Amino acid sequence: MTDNQEKELFNTLATLVTGVNIIQSEVKIIKSDVQDLKSDVQVLKSDVQDIKITLNKHSRILNEHSRTLRRLDAKTDTIAEKVIDNDKRLTAVEKDVADLRGEVH
Repeated sequence: MTDNQEKELFNTLATLVTGVNIIQSEVKIIKSDVQDLKSDVQVLKSDVQDIKITLNKHSRILNEHSRTLRRLDAKTDTIAEKVIDNDKRLTAVEKDVADLRGEVH
């Protein structure tokens, strides 16, 4: 092997070693980025679980309030029916009183 070939071989090997070192550095960075992503995903999963728990709680409260509202609506209807019935009776009594007054005069 000539001196020039030996120098060329060592330059090629040095270039390869430099390239491998750069690749190894990039791999370390990528591994770190992947680990960060895994950590972020874990935090997001926890947040989603918390949101699901809160949503379930709010759904239960909403259902309870809906039942209460339906009961109040039914009671309001019942009260309104009684008021209407009493108003009809009161109107009939007022008419009777007016008729009696007409007969008295």
